[in-house]
Amino acid sequence: MRAEELGYTDVWSAELGAVDAFSPLAAVAVRTSTIRLGTALVPVFTGPAALVAMSAAGIQNLSGGRFVLGIGASSPAIVGGWMGVPFADPVRRVEEYVDLLRDMLAGRKVEHEGRTASSHGFHLQVGVDRPVPIHVGALGPRMCRLAGRVADGVLFFLMTPDGVRRALEHVAVGAREAGRDPGEIEAFIRLPLALEEPEELVRFMARRLLTGYAIVPAYNASLARQGFAEEAGAIAGAWSAGERDRATAAFTDEMLEGTCIIGDAAACRTRLEEYRDAGITTPVLMPYRWPALWRSEPSGSRPRWPRWLRPGEPSRIPRFVRQGGRE
Repeated sequence: MRAEELGYTDVWSAELGAVDAFSPLAAVAVRTSTIRLGTALVPVFTGPAALVAMSAAGIQNLSGGRFVLGIGASSPAIVGGWMGVPFADPVRRVEEYVDLLRDMLAGRKVEHEGRTASSHGFHLQVGVDRPVPIHVGALGPRMCRLAGRVADGVLFFLMTPDGVRRALEHVAVGAREAGRDPGEIEAFIRLPLALEEPEELVRFMARRLLTGYAIVPAYNASLARQGFAEEAGAIAGAWSAGERDRATAAFTDEMLEGTCIIGDAAACRTRLEEYRDAGITTPVLMPYRWPALWRSEPSGSRPRWPRWLRPGEPSRIPRFVRQGGRE
């Protein structure tokens, strides 16, 4: 696989409205030997923990122990609207889900009747080569503290470096409450990246894409906590009034520049360093490209991989990673 040849360390998938999170990783697993595979993330409301445990065991064994299971609450629109499943008490649901997954992936027979999840008599009928790390997607203080208490890592998105610092403070509180070392918890973030793309096009398209996140209550509240309260309120208000263009326009340049990586190679390196300095250990690149909108490329040409991101350049070797999907 080209990403592994270039020295990328991780490939992560997501689960929204296209394919499930596990199938792409199975395809990658059989074509690679060292790259780490992860889900960012699998919603805890849309499937029973037993089914997720079976899928995780399959990818872990298929990859020879290179898999990380990222789970999270997702959103009311996806869970309640798209999937038709009640979205309630997400922090409690994630906590019970992690407890179930730990027992299931350890091969224990499960008897659990919780407030939000239950399983009786399930026993995973396959051994797992290596323990599966579990990461929790978190935005708000309660979920961050929970990640600190129970998870091997925390998954962030749509955060500024300062936002990451504040979120990690809550993760550390949760870790210390559980008698854990906060430094042992991996900090992951998906970073929208546009390398040397036309600036006007990038800002227009990124606004359209990210406004779809900013209208989600948890993301809207997260943006407000990061100093964008006025903008977050304007986006939510315009969207609820049916004024989609006004909502998109309310996603300001300051918000884009704070939560995305945009520019030439030097500017992008600098921004990535800012996130590592804030405490991120695994920055996942989510490249944005729109070649069909502004240039033609030879038919059958290979994708343009950002070679400037290869490990070893700059001197402090980063854990550069690529979000599964298109470049």
